[in-house]
Amino acid sequence: MKRLILTFAVILACGTGLKAQLLALKTDALWDIMMTPNLGVELVTGNKTSVNVSVFGNHNPWGTDLKMLGAIPEFRYWFSGRPMIREFIGVAGLAASYDITWGSETYKGNAYGGGLTFGYAFYLSPHWNIECYGSVGAIYYDHQHYYREDNYTENRRNAHGYALIPFKIGVSFAYIIK
Repeated sequence: MKRLILTFAVILACGTGLKAQLLALKTDALWDIMMTPNLGVELVTGNKTSVNVSVFGNHNPWGTDLKMLGAIPEFRYWFSGRPMIREFIGVAGLAASYDITWGSETYKGNAYGGGLTFGYAFYLSPHWNIECYGSVGAIYYDHQHYYREDNYTENRRNAHGYALIPFKIGVSFAYIIK
């Protein structure tokens, strides 16, 4: 997680010295509805490319026993000839740490993965966009899985594997800073 934050800081530092680059701040409305605060930053890196990094986390939303913290870096290619306008495809990664109690079962661990993103950005004004997107990818998970009645005290991972899942589906509001 520290490497991801450092990478995010380097991208922002490099972006502040570039001229005529677009920078956007974003929040995903669907994650906000699920009481998972999130913030994204997108930096235009070329005529048809951009880099997007989103971080998210929550702590006991709606009174459930759920804690999660993660980041999704993404490289995007824009088909319209202008970044942050119309359709795009991207390659995204995912890193997340979670602690979930669902009924009598508890899952505590990490997930890492990557996949493809497809989306469309609707131009509202020179400073506002709405993006709709979806990602599907392969995720590797490694966690402790136990039942409340187990009196599980070992501090080792006992469940791991891969899953093909949609890991990023959303509607983001973007404020574009020029």
